[in-house]
Amino acid sequence: MNDQLIETFIEKWLEFDLQLREKRGFDDVMHQELMGLLKQIKGMLDNQNTIPKNLAEIFLDMWGAMTSSADLYDSETRDEIYQAADHLTDCARDICVR
Repeated sequence: MNDQLIETFIEKWLEFDLQLREKRGFDDVMHQELMGLLKQIKGMLDNQNTIPKNLAEIFLDMWGAMTSSADLYDSETRDEIYQAADHLTDCARDICVR
């Protein structure tokens, strides 16, 4: 179950990132889904001393990937992407800093 939850997050994150990079727009539903998955992952990892490497790799790239794609969009969407990047990164930080 733990591995599957992380794999689901990674797959959805990659899909979300690709959509941004391909200039197909910001999908708030996908963003909310990613936030929900991170909250579940946090609950799952709360009592562990390590974070799976594949999840840590995504966390390292998440903010930079989103913010670099933000410049492809108009100012309103760009701001929305920056805010979403901050939210996802905050959730990732909460997982890493227990």
